Amino acid sequence: MDKTPSRSMAVPVAAAAGQAPGWLAPALAGFAATLLGLGLARFAYTPLLPALVQEGWLTSSQAAYLGAANLLGYLVGALAAAPLGGRFGNRAVLRGAMALAALSLLACAWNGGLVWLSVWRIVAGATGAVLIVLAGPTVVAPLPLAVKARAIGVVFTGIGVGVVLAGLGVPLLAGAGVSAAWLVVGALALLLTLAAWPHWPGPVARPAGAGAPVKVRSAPLWLSTLAYAGDGIGYVPHTLFFADFVARGLGQGVAVGGYYWALFGAGAACGAVFGGWLGARFGFPKAFALLLTVKGLAVALPLASTTAPTLALSIFVAGLLTPGSVAVASGVSALLAGAGGHVRAWGRMTAAFALTQAVGGYAMSALYAATGSHRPLFAVGAVTLLAGAACAWVALRFAKEEVP
Repeated sequence: MDKTPSRSMAVPVAAAAGQAPGWLAPALAGFAATLLGLGLARFAYTPLLPALVQEGWLTSSQAAYLGAANLLGYLVGALAAAPLGGRFGNRAVLRGAMALAALSLLACAWNGGLVWLSVWRIVAGATGAVLIVLAGPTVVAPLPLAVKARAIGVVFTGIGVGVVLAGLGVPLLAGAGVSAAWLVVGALALLLTLAAWPHWPGPVARPAGAGAPVKVRSAPLWLSTLAYAGDGIGYVPHTLFFADFVARGLGQGVAVGGYYWALFGAGAACGAVFGGWLGARFGFPKAFALLLTVKGLAVALPLASTTAPTLALSIFVAGLLTPGSVAVASGVSALLAGAGGHVRAWGRMTAAFALTQAVGGYAMSALYAATGSHRPLFAVGAVTLLAGAACAWVALRFAKEEVP
């Protein structure tokens, strides 16, 4: 007798509210995807940057540009994710993206020079964006409404967990050499790929109105897109340069920089849940404006003081509000574009974020190369976030007039 469970057995389990077998396995596949896509493929580089310079793999300016190459890849992936999913199916694309992300990390274990490393960091960025864009919708699409919120919370918690693992583990691994660190991170990525492989849900029927046009003339929607684009630039100093600022700029060492980066991850682990709570408490447009305002102030804190409590507060709040901004911005686009236009509106906001993130990454790398100081980066990030917050506050005023 065949003891393999049939796929049909998953249906009544999924319908049973609160029973883990119906939704937990695909949600954990999504958790593995976001852990790999951002936590490892993107953010493991940040605590490793000082070691790359110290071991002579790259100069300081080259290491900064290599970090920006990942942001360029993220832009490519953000633009390509939906077309790839439509062409090949989300499940196949997710599996391929996880495998390619793991390969990119393993390839970085060889010091092939700036061009070689840049190619694979671009690949890591592109695959990470594909995983972030597709994992959540793929997991929740077939689930009943009662468990969607729990499932999406599990999926995006992977970002923060990945950052914590990178912040605590990578500096320790770097003690055995940069190559060893890349190999261990790549091996973990491969294990995550294999663990998630059989648990991705298959395709489901598209809901009615999924292809409806977006009301692109909506003033609050455009203003919110500009605000989210400002977030794409404003968070770059903390996610790309903060660990290096502590390790080399303040002379506290790679391990201490990694511990601060773990604080970013601790905040990020709670960020999606916090963003959802904030949206429910104040409404998504107001929550978005508040979030960007606080985030801008947090990014500016290192300009005021470099004491340990101040730096810890700055990096923790930035971590908390990074996935928090994703959740709230998505809620804003859903409110302003409606159910039929949500996917396309959110896609445009994500593309705007990815574009400014890539441009900001290269521009800040050039600024650091020119000045040799991290402080101008924090100033630019804070000003850009506060400008985005201003757009969000204006959008809130329009939204009150256009949205009942």
